[in-house]
Amino acid sequence: MKKYFLLIIFHSLAVLTFGQTLQNASDALATGSPVFDKNSGCNSFKTGGNSIWGTTFNWKNSADPKGWSLPAGWSIVDNAGLGNLWVWRNDTIKGNYTSVSTPSWFTSASDGFICLPMDEYNSRGGVTTSTPSDSYIETPRINCSAVSSVVVRFNQYFRFCCKDYNLQLLVTTDGGLNWATYDAKFGVAGNTFTPEAYRSVEINISDVAAGLANVQLRFYMHGPKSYFWMIDDLKLTEAYQHNLVLEDTWLDFDGGFGTTVGHINYWPLSQMGKSGATSGIVGNYFFKAAFLNNGMADAQSAKLNVKVLKNGTSVHYDLSPGKNIWSLTRDTMKITNPYLATDFGDYRFDFTASSDNLDEYPDNNSVSLFFTANDTLAHRADFSAESSSNTSGWFDGNNKGDMVGVSYDIYSPTEINSITAYLAGYEPAQNPQFQFVLMKDVEGTYVEWLASSVVNMNASYRHRWVTLPMIKDGETEFLLPGNYVACVRMWGTDPLDTAKGSNGLSVGWDMTTKPTNTLMYLTSLGAWYKTGKLNMIGFNISSTGAPTQAPATFNVDMTNPIAYGEFKPGIDFVDIAGSFNNWTGSAHLTDPEADGIYSITLPGMPVAKVIEYKYRINGNWNSSEYPNGGPNRKYTVRYWNILNDKYNEGVSGVSMVNNQLSSVNAYPNPSSGLFNVEITSEIPTDLLITLTDIQGRIMHQKKVICSSQHQEIIDKNLAKGLYFLTVNNGKEVTTKKVIIQ
Repeated sequence: MKKYFLLIIFHSLAVLTFGQTLQNASDALATGSPVFDKNSGCNSFKTGGNSIWGTTFNWKNSADPKGWSLPAGWSIVDNAGLGNLWVWRNDTIKGNYTSVSTPSWFTSASDGFICLPMDEYNSRGGVTTSTPSDSYIETPRINCSAVSSVVVRFNQYFRFCCKDYNLQLLVTTDGGLNWATYDAKFGVAGNTFTPEAYRSVEINISDVAAGLANVQLRFYMHGPKSYFWMIDDLKLTEAYQHNLVLEDTWLDFDGGFGTTVGHINYWPLSQMGKSGATSGIVGNYFFKAAFLNNGMADAQSAKLNVKVLKNGTSVHYDLSPGKNIWSLTRDTMKITNPYLATDFGDYRFDFTASSDNLDEYPDNNSVSLFFTANDTLAHRADFSAESSSNTSGWFDGNNKGDMVGVSYDIYSPTEINSITAYLAGYEPAQNPQFQFVLMKDVEGTYVEWLASSVVNMNASYRHRWVTLPMIKDGETEFLLPGNYVACVRMWGTDPLDTAKGSNGLSVGWDMTTKPTNTLMYLTSLGAWYKTGKLNMIGFNISSTGAPTQAPATFNVDMTNPIAYGEFKPGIDFVDIAGSFNNWTGSAHLTDPEADGIYSITLPGMPVAKVIEYKYRINGNWNSSEYPNGGPNRKYTVRYWNILNDKYNEGVSGVSMVNNQLSSVNAYPNPSSGLFNVEITSEIPTDLLITLTDIQGRIMHQKKVICSSQHQEIIDKNLAKGLYFLTVNNGKEVTTKKVIIQ
């Protein structure tokens, strides 16, 4: 899991308030060498990142009436005095709009976490209220006098509604007279579940806390009325000397008008490669990134590296000019030369931050973005809806006939066939209807150009991709170059206002792709507005040439069934059955490396089609994963397909193996020399990762300090053959075979 860290610092005077408080009577100073609430197992390689203090929030206490006890020195305060306190939990938090289990990236989730469940507090006794949060939890005093740098690390999960409210980490070293404040929501918009980039975070507080003996942390949520903030695995460590962070990336599509138009995920190849209307080459991709030097030493000759892979094969590489970046400062890197995809395929753009210094914490150096050059689909967004939206949040919005849309430019004459959109929630009582509409910019005014039939919304469309054909007249469907908007028009009834009505449904919102050219139309005002959101609406044109079939490799991790005797290698077999083969089953998956990962490559899979599948033991439905009817795994076939699954993942049919190294995975395997390594440990521990060839020569080696979840990309110019990936945590060694072909 990639980690991005944003550091926003300002000093402020403490605000002294009185409210409801939960505080342990003893105020203890936390001192000494690495301290964890349970044994961390860390071996403390002598380098940056050594632990100073930490907790996994193992606060369960069955003797306490509330089921847990606040340790010495901690305090919890609700400034409003309404009992909306931070609490300890080890299970689901709920409310009118919330039902959230412990997230998978909470590495010590089994012993509990802390949270502020505002949705529960505003849903007491069946009565819904809208009281803003104003509560904090504060640590004991922590002795950092012996270290020259301090970094706060924690895992978090949050959602808040609905505007720019505050999730903050505050730091004091003088008993609360003065505070330094750091943003802990990283600019994430309201109504958003925590993006992956901000789930495991790192904030460097060295300029405030290093060398001081009276450091206290306060997690403070104020403003949000709904949802929650959850925190686990809190620790303070020494900073690394060299820790370059890739904070943000931009993959910008050349729109041919003297500017770029942001990231487009899917685009027809026939609409690329032409000279722009005013400048540039349409479809050229430009690369930019934001760097933070989170280390204590200056980064020498920092560079942005971009590698482009087409269907898993490297096709392009470039890097920016080098810059020196001072400690705890930022800079922006740009690559001068663009890249143009000239063939159909799934493209992956690997952004990596590097410098002349050996980075001690490379987990936060890389990120991958994606693009598909196809024949028919134009779609700015990806296929994952993090939320949904309509016009209800705007002044005089949420009326029947309102539209949300996404703007696109057509560069070559083409014929449009249909519009596709992801429809999310709806209100059955409002009897909603919808229609897909194509608007065209005619001399600065959007006019309705084409439309689909009107469809009655029902449960079969909810949380589904819906494609509707345009009603053609033999002329207007042939689009000339220009600007168009693909829209969803919505109607719903409102018994309190029959004249205006309502929207009645919402459209998927992609919150991970940077929003560009997204619009809405308000019928009450007769005007168009930019929304700042990226709704999941695209269109399909008449074009051919792309492959209609592609192979798919299925890898399933059978180590848990093997460990518990439910699957016996050499005796039992595993196959895959699905909608693509009418559920009759495949050939047996094989495990030539004997690492518990069984694989098969199936040719001729239908590109752009959704397949459903399950893994079975001995071809028996009764012993298949998710028996008795479901659920099925679902996957949309692309040009390049590597599926990595765990048997019965997400279902409590097989127990987890209780080893410290609970998971060591390398994928894809086999690979061409670039592969991912993922390691999960039951408790934080130091790791030594080594890749050797069959003669025992070390091809790659890295030390990871006190980590319970680690991911990296190994990209080496390796000869074809067999290699061994070894992970040593000081107590046990796990080895995986890796094949380069």
